[in-house]
Amino acid sequence: MIFSENFFKKIKSRLNTVKLSKNFIATKPISASISKKASIVFNNGSIFFNIPQNHLTQNKTPGYITIEDNSRLICNGHFVFSSGCRLGVVKNAVLTLGSGYMNYDSKLYCFEKITIGNNVAIGENVIIRDSDNHSLSGQRHISAPIEICDNVWIGMNATILKGVTIGEGSVIAAGAVVTHDIPPHSLAAGVPAKVIRKNISWTL
Repeated sequence: MIFSENFFKKIKSRLNTVKLSKNFIATKPISASISKKASIVFNNGSIFFNIPQNHLTQNKTPGYITIEDNSRLICNGHFVFSSGCRLGVVKNAVLTLGSGYMNYDSKLYCFEKITIGNNVAIGENVIIRDSDNHSLSGQRHISAPIEICDNVWIGMNATILKGVTIGEGSVIAAGAVVTHDIPPHSLAAGVPAKVIRKNISWTL
């Protein structure tokens, strides 16, 4: 687990929080729209949303949450979204979270299916979205699932686009744009991202 149980106790006891659903805790200010027709499932996990850097002070950066009709949010571990994050799960989409965190001002938009594993570290201002939203002439699919496997580190300002799998233990360098699968235990960098080192390991 990236965060200790004591960390979560501090959030619950000392910050100005609001309970959005079972085990879904957010700190103010937030803008939240959660459909009553959406399904939120917690499997011994929890989500902490819009959490400031100093967990003992008041948060001043707003976060935004939209979970639409017939969508599913499944949480299998403790996952933390820092201040200013945006989380969107559109109609009929499925977002599955393991454990880890998403740092400041990052954006996670699920239009079809996104799966994030355990011990995943996502840096500041990262964008993860599984849809282009608009299509080019002759393009068959504008959305395709994303899978981010266990123990992945995504550097700040990176962008993860539709239809990719990031293998276990891999690192995505700051500013990279991932448009194709990244093998396990690889360091990928550039636009578009390419593997520049293999057989790597990393620790928090």
